[in-house]
Amino acid sequence: MDNLTTMTLADDIALSQEKIINGQQDLNTKRIYNEINSLSILDKPIEEYFDMTQDEYYNSESDGKLTLLHLDQPLRELNDRILTNHVDGYVDQDEINLTYNHEDPMQDGSYDRATDLHVLLYSLKVIGAVRAIVPNDLKKVLSKDAVLSLGLAANALANN
Repeated sequence: MDNLTTMTLADDIALSQEKIINGQQDLNTKRIYNEINSLSILDKPIEEYFDMTQDEYYNSESDGKLTLLHLDQPLRELNDRILTNHVDGYVDQDEINLTYNHEDPMQDGSYDRATDLHVLLYSLKVIGAVRAIVPNDLKKVLSKDAVLSLGLAANALANN
């Protein structure tokens, strides 16, 4: 895929964010899943993770950023999200750093669509910026748990 597709996807989501949050427009999960898969960070297509237990994911692929408390539950039930929130470094010195923080769309006991949309939109913008400039370095610096969080956010938005 072209190195600008992630940024283009983020821009397209941003244009519809209020309608998506309010449930007036469906999220194009197929496009999002295709974009996640095109990053080639996860070992399997994103759609295969939702029914995997948290324990299976933790023992096979997690990089330890997600808080996995209910290991017997499927990943689609996980409320923790890893937001990719910042990139810095020096491209000419082959030093790219991403920073992350935790988000919880169930923080107040009910599902908050805006939180998941924020995780999806903001993370895609940051990841897209790195992909546009140094696409070959993305696999070295991007967290698997952060990429999984993109899929979890999109899946939750589509099903809640």
